[in-house]
Amino acid sequence: MKNLAVLLIVFLLIQNLIAQKQDYIWMFGKEYLGVQGLENWGSTNFDFNYDPVRIYEDPNREWDMDGANTSICDKDGNLLAYSNGQVIIHASNIAIADTINYGSDIPDPDKGCIEWEYNNYGDEKMAIPGGLLGSQNVSIIPVGNEFYTIYTTYDYCEAMTYRMAYTKFQINDINPTGKVLKKDIIILRDTLLGEFTAIRHGNGRDWWVVTFSDKFDMMYTFLVDKNGVQIENTYPTGLKTNIGSGGQISFSPDGRHLAFYTASMLFSQTGGGIAIADFDRCGGSISNLRSKILSQPTLGFGTAFSSDSRFLYACNGEQIFQYDMSATNTLQSEKKVAEYDGFEYFFQEFPDFIGYPVNFCLMKLGPDGRIYIFPNSASTRMLSVIEHPTAAGAACNVKQHSISMPTAFARTVPSMPEYRLGPLDGSPCDTLGIDNHPIAKYRYEPDTIDHFRIRFTDLSYFRPERWSWDFGDGSPKENIRHPYHSYATAGTYNVCLTVSNENSSNTSCRTITIGTSSSDDVAVTPADITLFPNPVQDYLLVTLGEYIPEHGQIMIYDISGRPVHTQRIYYGQNNVDMTHLATGMYVWKVMDGKVEIRTGKVVKVD
Repeated sequence: MKNLAVLLIVFLLIQNLIAQKQDYIWMFGKEYLGVQGLENWGSTNFDFNYDPVRIYEDPNREWDMDGANTSICDKDGNLLAYSNGQVIIHASNIAIADTINYGSDIPDPDKGCIEWEYNNYGDEKMAIPGGLLGSQNVSIIPVGNEFYTIYTTYDYCEAMTYRMAYTKFQINDINPTGKVLKKDIIILRDTLLGEFTAIRHGNGRDWWVVTFSDKFDMMYTFLVDKNGVQIENTYPTGLKTNIGSGGQISFSPDGRHLAFYTASMLFSQTGGGIAIADFDRCGGSISNLRSKILSQPTLGFGTAFSSDSRFLYACNGEQIFQYDMSATNTLQSEKKVAEYDGFEYFFQEFPDFIGYPVNFCLMKLGPDGRIYIFPNSASTRMLSVIEHPTAAGAACNVKQHSISMPTAFARTVPSMPEYRLGPLDGSPCDTLGIDNHPIAKYRYEPDTIDHFRIRFTDLSYFRPERWSWDFGDGSPKENIRHPYHSYATAGTYNVCLTVSNENSSNTSCRTITIGTSSSDDVAVTPADITLFPNPVQDYLLVTLGEYIPEHGQIMIYDISGRPVHTQRIYYGQNNVDMTHLATGMYVWKVMDGKVEIRTGKVVKVD
């Protein structure tokens, strides 16, 4: 019986280890109560179960995810729950816990404080929680079949974050829409930064949560396991910043490094900096902390690592910097890879036509290996992307304001740990019998000039050591991690990547269709095309997947059949400017040369 119990525990741990798609749904948007009437307001989801990522409006969600923002899926990428730091919501959009994280102080008009300490759509007498206003203030951490929603609490009257707490819930066959097990359990009372992040423990089962004091002079680590959440370590950092600082905290995907931006809320030219430390996943401790002052001309304090942990990126609102983690002196390897180009987004329904900067504030590495960059604007619909973070220097390809979201969002970033990290093999805490069995994954995109030349980006996880590519055209296999391959002709190819280490190997195959503009081509049927929003007010996001066109175009016609707009489009996301068109119904066609791929209708509104 004892051996059976041990085997059951190991089986559950392995099942937990292969839960690699828990961060596949990202959620954004201003959507609560009366705001649904505005065209640009609503809820947007990123679904990484598709490649390219599918970005769409979710009309069924009416919970605001405009500041604090976290979600969690099952191992297959199906949404389970999400939270804005004030409410925990089931995937069915029904609240699991509708009143978490209430502050201890009711707003006191006598103190000149008449607002609640979170985003409140009600008033000083009746709270309608719209979520915490900060970023990285909430995260859902899975432990077995239970989930810890961890959050910090901001005291608006005293202008400080004063505690960290958690609510534990479960979703199972008995409680399919969720059940709260514990609520508002205090972890720590102190003057805190507010932002925090988490990383898998070296045993492959538990978690470390890391945060700082609000001056970054003290670091706290917490252990999250089946017994709850408890403070484990407190470390003086030696850093000195202003009271009321902020900053994004990030772990490298391999768990070896911790990076954070120390940002002053005064936004002086020398008010910020970047700090890097080595992290011990067994003991939850840091070492080799080093830092560098960066200018901070505006609100911006983002950090993110490339998927292979080779490069660290940091942004200060106006610039993006790259640091080589393999360099002898990482901070001296700094390269500026982007300068904000001044682009502003304008909401057409606002009579004052205020421009909202689409600059660089917060960053998040996506499951597709891209880094998504969120601006500091109170409202906007656009964000920027680092297309190839694993490439050095300008080759990382920062595409500014390249994605137009279906609905508006504010300064936010999805807060979730790196789920695709296993145990620290061979370490003192590698005691649970879990091994890293690599899982193969990749993405691809064509060259914009030569569509036969394909770039492949490895996204495999659980410590792959060797790579083998079969491009499906009879050419020799390649063993490099991120290859390019040129095909001779159009057609359909079965491309397989095999990854391996000392434990096992795994293969992932995908069908890649390369089209041609000849009129007799019939290979366009697998093309996956989405257009959002519809109705559209200004920018239409057109996503083309599962098909690489030779000369892709979108053609828009009015109801009389007259062409009013033609634009080149490529594999992936494409922004189509509709601002010059009159209101009314239009017909769109996506073409590859003379071949019609898809057609449909779109409505233009004021």
